[in-house]
Amino acid sequence: MDSSFPMVPTGDDRSPARGGGGGLDRFSGATAPLHQAAQMGLDGGEKLRQECWEMIGQRTRERLMELAGGVIDWYARRDGSSLDGRPYAVVFGDRGLAIAEPRISTEHRPVYAISAFVFEPGSLRHVQVDHRPPPHTPASGPALASGARSPVAPVDGLSAADRGLLGNLPPRTQELLQTPFTSGQRVLRCNWAYEGYEHQLTMFMVFLAGARDVTVACGTKVIPAGHSDATAHWSLTCYRASVARRIGR
Repeated sequence: MDSSFPMVPTGDDRSPARGGGGGLDRFSGATAPLHQAAQMGLDGGEKLRQECWEMIGQRTRERLMELAGGVIDWYARRDGSSLDGRPYAVVFGDRGLAIAEPRISTEHRPVYAISAFVFEPGSLRHVQVDHRPPPHTPASGPALASGARSPVAPVDGLSAADRGLLGNLPPRTQELLQTPFTSGQRVLRCNWAYEGYEHQLTMFMVFLAGARDVTVACGTKVIPAGHSDATAHWSLTCYRASVARRIGR
């Protein structure tokens, strides 16, 4: 896997890189756009991921787990396009990224369509990003916190909502997620989920998937006392893997 940033191979224990993290410290140069943050709202009326997961049939859940391999992170959310309120689910593991979406069969019965990005064996890499800014609010949000930057090409395939979500993340995380898609590779799918409270997200995951690469960031967010959302503290693990084959769309 050709990578412009050093990353640590992800082993069977899937433990995040810790300590010096020299590879990330040596990463320099703006290789991907940084975005303006949009508001990350929370809806207290929505079901949490565990409840949504349990609404999906066992055979579908087992198929997702089979495609993903050793699970690293996952989420399930209500699908806004499902008239009967069924959820969709995303499972990210050491063998792939698998997605189940509610659909209606030709017999007009509720079914799930499963798609997946299956990884090249041994291609999954990860690096830890611990973002701890001081309690001073940048004038234009966290996306500009790294100072002046040279112009970079936009990433094809991201919607305004996608860019707004990414703008909340630390600059390094934004770059790690988008770098594979700055040389002509289009983002085919981007999706995310988070859970928690106004001052703390106990679960966060976002992925970008293309024909050749998948990137994922997952972790937690805390707004310490005296801080604002623009200076939130993030503890994230960023992943990248090469796509061997795709199943479904």
